[in-house]
Amino acid sequence: VVNPGGKHEKIIVYIPGTTDRPSLSSCLIKSMSETLSFPVLALSYQYLSSGDKFRNGKCAGLVAAEGLSEQVNCLTEQHVDAIDGGDYGATHFKADGAAFWDEILPVNSLTRRLGDLLIFLNDSYPDQKWSNFLQEDMLTPAWEKIVFSGHSQGSGHVAYLAQTKNINGAVMISGPQDECIDCPEGTTFWIDDEYASSPDTPYTALAQGSEPLFDVMSDNWMRMKTANADINWVSPVAQSTGFGLKTTKEDAYETPLFTDVTFAATSTCGGKLHCSVAIDDSVPHIKTTDDETFYLYEATVWPSILTAASGKKVAKQGKAKKLRKRN
Repeated sequence: VVNPGGKHEKIIVYIPGTTDRPSLSSCLIKSMSETLSFPVLALSYQYLSSGDKFRNGKCAGLVAAEGLSEQVNCLTEQHVDAIDGGDYGATHFKADGAAFWDEILPVNSLTRRLGDLLIFLNDSYPDQKWSNFLQEDMLTPAWEKIVFSGHSQGSGHVAYLAQTKNINGAVMISGPQDECIDCPEGTTFWIDDEYASSPDTPYTALAQGSEPLFDVMSDNWMRMKTANADINWVSPVAQSTGFGLKTTKEDAYETPLFTDVTFAATSTCGGKLHCSVAIDDSVPHIKTTDDETFYLYEATVWPSILTAASGKKVAKQGKAKKLRKRN
């Protein structure tokens, strides 16, 4: 938890990716706390025990026995398991007999973990008014007062929450990466459905332009804009942040963003480019001789995607400025 509660109208919640925990994105979370005037929560939860690319492949493996409709259903159920709890992944199996992913008990789901955290904060610090972010049952998060942000698998859950709940804002970093592999042209899945979030809900997105699933993300941003014309992007085609020193809130509001800056030499991540936009040891940085470190995206990129997704929509500026699409 960063920043106290109190008379705030909203909070932001960060959802890490597969195998990650909030402490691995401490620089991004610090940027949130320094950029935003309202409380920042970073959530640990039982993430799906299989990365996005692998889950896409497992869902595709259902076609032979159960048909295309089950592949599409699988892409939905992965988010239901993580957000609400469920055993879809634990009751579907690969050819070698291994479950798709572990069962998520409701007590470990995103919804329950966030609700329990808000209850704990409200009980521990009643003067900080954390109950403002719970529904009348005092158990369920008040979705409409929460900006959700996430990286990788967490980003996919953010997009699904925006599609199924009326959330306050959505910050998607390296995601969503859901893909209907080898599906016939015109096949739709959850990302193409009508969105439950208010027309005023702002969306921002950021990725590394050379990470392996960038094209999948780009297609998903296009699908989201097609399904929800109210999304604030003037164009769903990502524009470059260059060296990340002059990115503005308006840039992040008008289109998704991508960076071509490579990962830090200190990266220990398996997908180094994928991690470079959110994970501490992979984020590009410079260091002084006395070991003071400055992380590149602290300058303008992170603040831009955070502030653009944290305010009500504004009138579109019409034609977006010159865009550069990643080839």
